[in-house]
Amino acid sequence: MRMLDRLKRVGLAAALLSALGAGSASADGLGSAYDPAGAGKATLTLWWLGNQEVPGIEDWMKESIALYQKKYPNITVNAVLQSTDTYTTIQGTACKGGTGPDLWYNWGGIWSLEQVWGGCTVPNEEALSAEDIKAVPTVASTRWNGKTWLYPVDARIYPVIYNKTLFAKAGLDPAKPPQSWAEFIAAADNLKKAGIDPLVVGLKDGFGGEMLAAAFQAQVYTVPELLQMTIGGDFTDAKWKSWIEKVHELKPYFNNDTNSINFGDGLGRFQQGQAAMIFAAPGFQQMIVEMEKGGAEVGIMKVPVFGTGKEAGLLYMDTPGFQVTSFAQNKALAGNFLAFLHTQDRMKALYGNVGDLPNDSRWDTSQITRPTDKQLMEWTKPGVSFYRANFYPTDMDVNGNFVVFQGILGGDMTVDQAAATYQDVITKWRSLHADEIANYKTWADSFGQ
Repeated sequence: MRMLDRLKRVGLAAALLSALGAGSASADGLGSAYDPAGAGKATLTLWWLGNQEVPGIEDWMKESIALYQKKYPNITVNAVLQSTDTYTTIQGTACKGGTGPDLWYNWGGIWSLEQVWGGCTVPNEEALSAEDIKAVPTVASTRWNGKTWLYPVDARIYPVIYNKTLFAKAGLDPAKPPQSWAEFIAAADNLKKAGIDPLVVGLKDGFGGEMLAAAFQAQVYTVPELLQMTIGGDFTDAKWKSWIEKVHELKPYFNNDTNSINFGDGLGRFQQGQAAMIFAAPGFQQMIVEMEKGGAEVGIMKVPVFGTGKEAGLLYMDTPGFQVTSFAQNKALAGNFLAFLHTQDRMKALYGNVGDLPNDSRWDTSQITRPTDKQLMEWTKPGVSFYRANFYPTDMDVNGNFVVFQGILGGDMTVDQAAATYQDVITKWRSLHADEIANYKTWADSFGQ
């Protein structure tokens, strides 16, 4: 997952492909409109993170590749697993040397665009058909300079997850989780009085700070507003402090050892029934499946609304996917493989075999079986909000979010001190990255167009 790398910084039947138009297209088309049969003998190399991102997705990719190669025996696809510890480093090395894979996995927003600004990748519009791109509206998360630069695979939509049994034990109605901020605080208070940790998070490795920051910031700032904040905003103003104040309000309801455990440890405690609620992270669908297999009753809720931002009541989504590199030998072929991963058969397998929701408007949502997934899809009908930590410099995450949440939830940092921390980080970043500020200005002008 894009966030784990930060810690070290720190996804076919012939008939289905034909239905997308590939079977009748010439080799001159893009994406699903490209015919790999006319490409001669060719090899596609793909770098990605596999099960480190989504438990079980490696088997799905292996099956996808086998089906693709069976359809096109002249094409060989090599999927090379990389480590989250060194991923961005090897991407940078490949880009600098002008050689590397045809496709690589990346995360949304700034993580993809940093590779764009370095000349490492090409836009979706140079590898995929207009129909392919239109079917995945979340490409908007990397709209820059009039084009889009990442093709998402799965829809990582983040709710708050809660343990219904622990809710009932505290005298709360498991069928009616809190919706407003006041109800959220009241529920947390009841849980604590019942001897139950209301919320759990691990901050030792920093990642939990990012996940929480994304949830809180989405209620106050739109993406364009965050981009403008990066360019020239004041991180000590009342609006920025307003979400930090809510973090302070929640402090008494988190586990008292937040800074002593890693993010994965916090997830483990929730899965074992040792805390009532947790803010979701990548792989939470698989966690829910495992918990329910063990007899637990699990529910989901939106992050209770406290902000007045335009997107305060929407679920927020991360948009990881694949990019076609600038050194790909056949960019249309690379795009065709990406389009293949979005065929109905592959999307059905992504949900049925892996548990992830496909990120494509063409997916047949009648395949959804789990109640929590049905609820997620219902909540996304008004739209989704993007994962806010993808829309400012990584320094603001590692030296801002990580530090601030450790300082507040695991220490005595005040709201003013937290705001000053962010301001110090962005001031230093601006002094060193004038070229990127220009890119952010273009990004802010392009976003939403």
